[in-house]
Amino acid sequence: MIAPRVVLVAEDDVFVRNLINTVLTRAGYSVLLAADGTEALELSRHFAGEIDLLLSDVMMPGIDGLKLAAKIHEERPGTPALLISGKTSSEIVQGNVLFDFLAKPFVPAQLKAKLDEIMNRDSGGRDFPAMEEI
Repeated sequence: MIAPRVVLVAEDDVFVRNLINTVLTRAGYSVLLAADGTEALELSRHFAGEIDLLLSDVMMPGIDGLKLAAKIHEERPGTPALLISGKTSSEIVQGNVLFDFLAKPFVPAQLKAKLDEIMNRDSGGRDFPAMEEI
């Protein structure tokens, strides 16, 4: 049997975090839940297995989603990140590294479609999508 893909979720809003957990679990993903970026970074550092995706809110207390995504990328090269926010995708750029983005509010079907897109993407040697793909 193939192990489920693991998604590390960092979201400070308990309602949104629970919604994401429900959607991902029903879609067959294994989920690591964190209430903020600091907790997510600790979960990542103590999780021995592979993390297939980081899904993080951008605006969180402590370590925000951009800093978290950059740190996860540094510590776990090749791990893609999906950032969620009420801000526009043009604001989700950290240096020259671009991250996948999903605007809030979203419905479960949009979240699942975005996850499927990321998980099924042929990386073609790139860690993250080109600007025109966002």
